[in-house]
Amino acid sequence: MTETTRAVTVRLEEQDYERLEHEATRLGMRPGTLARVILRASLGVPERQHANPSISLQPLLERLAILREGLPPVDAAVAAAAAAARAELERRGTPDQE
Repeated sequence: MTETTRAVTVRLEEQDYERLEHEATRLGMRPGTLARVILRASLGVPERQHANPSISLQPLLERLAILREGLPPVDAAVAAAAAAARAELERRGTPDQE
């Protein structure tokens, strides 16, 4: 997937452009490339885009917390043992099936 870019013109005073050019030369890049690096760094990390930006996860998490209130804690080992026992019973079948 090709990323779309857009051009932006920035007007710098002569002294600022010379500083940009000097630093770009020192770093082995073009002034425009350095300007883009500086701009991107100053903008910070881009926000993560959700598949459906109209849905906020916070209300869903709060609703889940409300639903969990009052429920007893669950022991994962006990739940796994119960699931294994149920699977074994289903494998054997009910007595009236034999």
